[in-house]
Amino acid sequence: MHNRKPFFRFFKKILKIFKRKPKVINFNDKLEESAIYLSNHSGASGPLTHELYFPINFRFWGTHEMVGSIKERYRYLSQIYFYQKKHINKYLSKIIAFFATPILYLFYKGMQIIPTYTDSRLRQTLEESYIELNKGNSIIIFPENSSSGYHKELIQYFAGFLLLAKMYYKKFGRSLKIYNMYYCKKQNKLIIDKCIDYAELIGQDDKELAEVFKNKANQLYKTYCLDK
Repeated sequence: MHNRKPFFRFFKKILKIFKRKPKVINFNDKLEESAIYLSNHSGASGPLTHELYFPINFRFWGTHEMVGSIKERYRYLSQIYFYQKKHINKYLSKIIAFFATPILYLFYKGMQIIPTYTDSRLRQTLEESYIELNKGNSIIIFPENSSSGYHKELIQYFAGFLLLAKMYYKKFGRSLKIYNMYYCKKQNKLIIDKCIDYAELIGQDDKELAEVFKNKANQLYKTYCLDK
């Protein structure tokens, strides 16, 4: 995106040689700026595809360990990402993480990840997101629960994206558009469901709404990706 620094934009041009542009099925007349976009991870494929080809300026939400120190990043990659989520052998995970950490350090720095937290520091995440939204940039969030790995059929959505929409509405009086997306890795296909205006959701339970968004994402998978 144009809000990335010049060297990283150059680096992405090289990556595009090896990563094809996805086929996009978009059920919207246009993609709004200053909006919230939800997506599944599909391992690292989802974030990489969005970073290379998503057509509007945005910032990712990402776990804070991956924007911390080198030691924190190595620990996260070796103990969580490769071992718990990718189900790679514990010792092999450590070896892979050793080589991957410096590369991903540069990549995450280039992507300018907004770190997310599960404690009071979440306020920092929201404040940084407000700044980006007010600049006209969007936020891409991966709300799936991937603690047991990355599933094609998603098992749970966390409701942090609804908290962002709710708090932004309270602070600035503007209702954000929320787009639900699903990336099909095998078919290299991105499905973008019709957006929902947060104002239509006010007063409903966040956990129940997160379940609705998760079910809609799974329906996109079943309709456009499963056995296609």
